[in-house]
Amino acid sequence: MKKIILLFTIMIGLNSCGQKSENSIETKEFEAKILKMNDAELLTFSNKLYDSRSENSKTIIAFQECVKRNIDKGNSLYRLGVSYVENGETEKGIEKLEESIKINPKNFKAYFNIGAVCYDTRQFEKSIEFYKKSLEIEPKNDASYYGIALSEYVLNKIKSSKENCEKALQLNPNNENAKLLIAKY
Repeated sequence: MKKIILLFTIMIGLNSCGQKSENSIETKEFEAKILKMNDAELLTFSNKLYDSRSENSKTIIAFQECVKRNIDKGNSLYRLGVSYVENGETEKGIEKLEESIKINPKNFKAYFNIGAVCYDTRQFEKSIEFYKKSLEIEPKNDASYYGIALSEYVLNKIKSSKENCEKALQLNPNNENAKLLIAKY
């Protein structure tokens, strides 16, 4: 029985090594492909990958190259950040989103996305901070008010949470999430 388990373990190990090797070769081929593209082709290709939302690891590689070449750097950093977050690499994602804000301080989506990621990672005070910054750019965004209300609710800041939830509903009476939250007060 021990020999069977050992043999099975070795087979799994060999199989995973083979997969890593195949993925590594595929990654190197992909990198070689994008290195041959001119800037316009690379940006178009990267944006199509991003819009498809299907291959985050390739999207990351493509936008890393865009950033390296300084192609539409603010937007490339933003999309790289979102791709990292979607790939489960939250810290790298936030870092790239913050870099995109340095280039374009009026990037509402970057502030909003950092607020959402901070909420998801239970950094509620930081979430509120970024949602508020998003409102400085788009003061009539109901989703930002809802994000603040939700974080405040978790922090037991009920009065403020309710006020922000009501603001969200004033801006968008069809905000279903805000309706659900307001029913909890």
